[in-house]
Amino acid sequence: MYKIGDFSKRVNVPIKTLRYYDEIDLFKPSYIDDFTGYRYYVDNQIEEIKKIIMLKELNLSLKEIDDYLKTGDVNIIENKGKEFKLKMEAIKNYVEKVSYEIIKGDYDEFIKWNGYRCADTPAALEIRDNVAVYYILLKNGKFENDFLVFPNEQNSTNLNKMVTDDDEFVFCINYLKSQYKYLIMTSCEQTDNSANRVREHCKVIDEVYKQENGYDGRLWKYIDHKVSLEDNK
Repeated sequence: MYKIGDFSKRVNVPIKTLRYYDEIDLFKPSYIDDFTGYRYYVDNQIEEIKKIIMLKELNLSLKEIDDYLKTGDVNIIENKGKEFKLKMEAIKNYVEKVSYEIIKGDYDEFIKWNGYRCADTPAALEIRDNVAVYYILLKNGKFENDFLVFPNEQNSTNLNKMVTDDDEFVFCINYLKSQYKYLIMTSCEQTDNSANRVREHCKVIDEVYKQENGYDGRLWKYIDHKVSLEDNK
């Protein structure tokens, strides 16, 4: 026989826990001395307490453990497995959930996100001189992208520098609806599929095709898409 202290060390279960299990009739000592009140345990109880520890590690409540030990009903464990699976799916959905937020920035914010080497770029100077409105797109609270709108140029923006996927694009358009009635979005035929995106998600009022020679001598083709933000798809 083991005194409770010796048994506690043998099975690595605190004395306080063993006493509590005795009080709730989950795991009782083999013998209690009537005179001293000492609790004693025997070897064949080692496997029993190990089973309780294992079931507890499966996140079963003490009530569920007691019911399982008394009935041997495997549904108790299977139900706990289903419950755990649902919790894991909920956690996965929470982790994978994407939330976007748009805030208006200024010249200092532009430098913060793009670095001091961009301080004298046309975009930075346009923001500084209040020629362009600077928007910052946050994804799950972190910087994801940024773009400019030029109100003095009929609310124009460059799609190449606006968003990278459909979800971001739709979110930005829904936000800009509260700021502008229409927007002129410029896309470049050679560099992206923005033209397809704007046609899919917006109500196009007009499209103007234009081209210009780049510094590298190449001919670049652009499309100005005028879209209604009051009646977009």
